[in-house]
Amino acid sequence: MEERNEINNVEKKKISLIDNYPIGFPTDRISRIESILNESIANIKVETVNFSKLSLKNLEDCIGIILSGSILNVSDFYYNDRLRDYFKQELELIRYFNQIPILGVCFGFHITAYAFGGQVCRMRIPGLLGGKIIFILLKETDDLITKKNIPVDIFHRDFVSPNDSKIQNSFEINCTTRIKGYKLIQYIRHKERPIFGIQFHPETHESYHFRSSIYDERIIAKTIEIGQEVINNFAWLSLHKHNSKNL
Repeated sequence: MEERNEINNVEKKKISLIDNYPIGFPTDRISRIESILNESIANIKVETVNFSKLSLKNLEDCIGIILSGSILNVSDFYYNDRLRDYFKQELELIRYFNQIPILGVCFGFHITAYAFGGQVCRMRIPGLLGGKIIFILLKETDDLITKKNIPVDIFHRDFVSPNDSKIQNSFEINCTTRIKGYKLIQYIRHKERPIFGIQFHPETHESYHFRSSIYDERIIAKTIEIGQEVINNFAWLSLHKHNSKNL
């Protein structure tokens, strides 16, 4: 009983989840990330804040930051100053929070690339590239993604090219794919800082949400499993970095 009380009394470390969807937009993607973290790691707590209410001061005690996807597009920043200004605080944290691990997911990846001077492009295709499972092949595995050939869920039109010199200067490009004639990045990690960006959605919808050309339940289940593992791995590496710093 005493041992159980000690476990319950362990201070939970905070991971901040930046919700990049407009307030009130119906999506299960934020709750999926929250539930994956809350159910998997006993001493992690998740604090979700919408991008429109973001204060950098409130992030100083967190051990990791996840930047979510969105229905908005970073490619619109180039001609919509007002939209870009809404994300001023988020751009600041990407540029200047040097020691806290950051994971950018889809839109979160795009705004990370933008913060480092990368060009965020838009596919010239009708509608979103969504509800689709693809297989990607990593150049090498690491602490975030531990398997080389994995199925992932994609839902986007914006993308970042692997030929972007600004991205090449700051990041290791660990995975690219070709979709609809476009060559694009699926996974980057910063060369010096603990910043990771992924094009795909690891917080994959439950299987009944998929509108994919792949209907194999085993592949869908594997996609969900891989996505959960990526989120869990980010939490663990954030916790490890925090604990190492405080030794």
